[in-house]
Amino acid sequence: MVDTKEEITETDNKADAHKKASKASRSRKIRTAIIIVEIILILLECAVLYVVNKLDRVQRVAISVDELQENISEEVKANAESGQMKGYTNIALFGVDTRTGDLENNTRSDTILIASINNTTKEVKLVSVFRDTYLNLGNDSYNKANSAYAQGGPTQAINMLNMNLDLNITDFITVGFEGLVDVIDALGGIDIELTDAEVKHLNDYQKIMARQQGKEYIAVTQAGYQHLNGLQATAYCRIRYTSGDDFKRTERQREVLEKVFEAASKASLSELNSIIDAVTDEIYTSLSTSEILGYVSNITSYSIVDTTGIPTSDMRTGATVGRKGSCVIPVTLEANVIWLHEYLFGEENYSPSSKVLEYSEKIQSDSGYTLDEDGNVVSGYRSSSTTTTTTTSGTTTTPSTTTQEDTTTTTDPYAGLMSMTDPNTGATVWYDPYTGAVIDPATGQPTGAMADPATGNVVYPGGSGSGQNTTPDPNAQTTTPAVTDPATATPTDPSATTVDPNAAAPAVDPSTTTPDPNSTTAAPATTN
Repeated sequence: MVDTKEEITETDNKADAHKKASKASRSRKIRTAIIIVEIILILLECAVLYVVNKLDRVQRVAISVDELQENISEEVKANAESGQMKGYTNIALFGVDTRTGDLENNTRSDTILIASINNTTKEVKLVSVFRDTYLNLGNDSYNKANSAYAQGGPTQAINMLNMNLDLNITDFITVGFEGLVDVIDALGGIDIELTDAEVKHLNDYQKIMARQQGKEYIAVTQAGYQHLNGLQATAYCRIRYTSGDDFKRTERQREVLEKVFEAASKASLSELNSIIDAVTDEIYTSLSTSEILGYVSNITSYSIVDTTGIPTSDMRTGATVGRKGSCVIPVTLEANVIWLHEYLFGEENYSPSSKVLEYSEKIQSDSGYTLDEDGNVVSGYRSSSTTTTTTTSGTTTTPSTTTQEDTTTTTDPYAGLMSMTDPNTGATVWYDPYTGAVIDPATGQPTGAMADPATGNVVYPGGSGSGQNTTPDPNAQTTTPAVTDPATATPTDPSATTVDPNAAAPAVDPSTTTPDPNSTTAAPATTN
């Protein structure tokens, strides 16, 4: 009996010991798990701090939202609060032709894009604003769209977009060429299909960029699908003088951006870290670190569903607007804004703001182009404020009146111009710093060439560089091109083949020149 009690006691003691051991084991496991979680949290915190520290190196600007709001119409504000625009975030994207780190202003925006994000579906649409589009620059002066960034940096450029397009943009991202090069290299390159013409121009551009950035030049040797590095892909974005001109160039830019977005959404953590390393010193933005982290961490949730450009292809034409050179004319701005709001926000029968109607009327007046009852682009538009010279198909049309801006004269023919050396001829050319148009100081008119001080090149439509001495002689005798009736001129899309700017203008008998009684300056001669 005693033995039985002792056995029971011993069994109970063992059971108690086992329970205590099991409890101690569970406690150790719990403590170990807690320690592991704490270590993971500490590592994650360190990683976040590491990334935040990197992102803090991004150049930031505290744009005055109040200033931007002043230039957003009341109609647009109401639409964003309770209308079709509600639930969308619109961000301006600028690509600038500077490689010196000066991303703020004093440089033309080579790329102007609007990224419109549907906050519910995470779908993104990209819209290029063609840089030569004739618009209100956000300060009630009119010129090419890329002039706005050069004059007043991102604030004025955003005002330009909001005022002309009835948008409510308050944030932007600016990237220089070097930033794009480094991002694409960090992603391992992208695949692009090239034509023979694009291969030649791509190599021309990347030769110049390789020298400027101190990078290796690797020639692309054939057309077809090619895997491009950062320098090659960025050079591809800059190609302008092929079929399609600037419209095709902006299409290339959107294509590259889509490829970069696609690659980034599939990138590993190490690749994303490399991207952050590459661009922190080459981005200028109004977005906060938390906002950037939000977009980056959710990049796989977003998708680019469509891209396009404005003015749209069937509502635009080309015109030379005085000294501002060859511009893309929205015909009309009102019609393009109606189209844009349906494209971005699904808003049918949108009614543009009173300000857009005012700007649209001014652009029609300056260019001489409008839409007929069937929606076709036609010339011959007239109003009491018709102001400038328009050009289509190489034919110049001069309305009877000019604005004070165009008639104001100066004793200095080089006033407002900047000079650079044509690398092909060694000659000095003079150009408008806001538009890039090479100007003949003797006449105050564009020669047809474009100066690109960022690359140090002078380019003619149809060629990658100038092949003649473009230095104007301010004392030389000049002739005036023939003029035809704008009502009979046929509007053409600027993407069509352009007239050789080097061709001699037809001679005009000076004795036929008659002064315009409504103008403060002598009008060009006309021929029948």
